[in-house]
Amino acid sequence: MMSFIFVLLFMSMLLAFLEKKNSSYIFFLFTVVMGLFWFYHHSSDSLLTLL
Repeated sequence: MMSFIFVLLFMSMLLAFLEKKNSSYIFFLFTVVMGLFWFYHHSSDSLLTLL
């Protein structure tokens, strides 16, 4: 999943380099949403710790 986020970010930068700004903004927004979802997924997961 994390590599998917980096691929989306790379595609966003590539589209910005090719001067396709609207598509680049869409990919970047989707990357931010996926990153926030992934962060929430990990931050809400309970940790099993044994003392």
